[in-house]
Amino acid sequence: MTGLKLCIMMLFHPIVVSEHIKKQRGDASFRRTSWILVISILLLALAVTIFSLYFTHYPLSTISIRKANLLLETGKLFVPVLTWILASYAMTTILDGATKIGEAMLYNVLTLVPYVVFTVPVVLLSRIMDGNQAGLYNTLTVGLLVWVVLLMIVGLKEMNEYSVAKTILVVFLTIFTMAVIWATIVLLFTISSQFVTMIREVYYEIIYRI
Repeated sequence: MTGLKLCIMMLFHPIVVSEHIKKQRGDASFRRTSWILVISILLLALAVTIFSLYFTHYPLSTISIRKANLLLETGKLFVPVLTWILASYAMTTILDGATKIGEAMLYNVLTLVPYVVFTVPVVLLSRIMDGNQAGLYNTLTVGLLVWVVLLMIVGLKEMNEYSVAKTILVVFLTIFTMAVIWATIVLLFTISSQFVTMIREVYYEIIYRI
């Protein structure tokens, strides 16, 4: 199954995609193709995000183009996905999961396919909408987000052969782990900033006294 077929199947039969990925375990050529596919989808997702940022009709846009921060918008797209992959893989490793990190990366990045495929049409549709139709536009954008999240949960269940109850448990543990990861990063960043500020103040104090 080629990369394009995997993307199409993800839209209609995500369970088939998970089964195919598991069947290809140990195939070196599929592994190389997988990484190319992962990078391609991430780049397309980034391109779609930038397109959405600059071409969404002004009355419906939640972000001013003049105030837009591309780095921040990129982080809002990639950080949750990559953190989910890391946290879910950590939890499945502990809870008798059957997925390898490369397989988890491939499947979860493939879940961005609906976002990549349908965001552009939604943005173009926004060009003929006005502020009174913001509810419809928001419903479409939130629907894409929900679609991606549901695909991730389906993949978590099918890739690791979990029951529904165990899947729900792992989802909650994964969300908790994601929160811990983000809190730890914020804490480390805060401590580092304070440490740098302290060093700078000590340096200037020494210079002034000399």
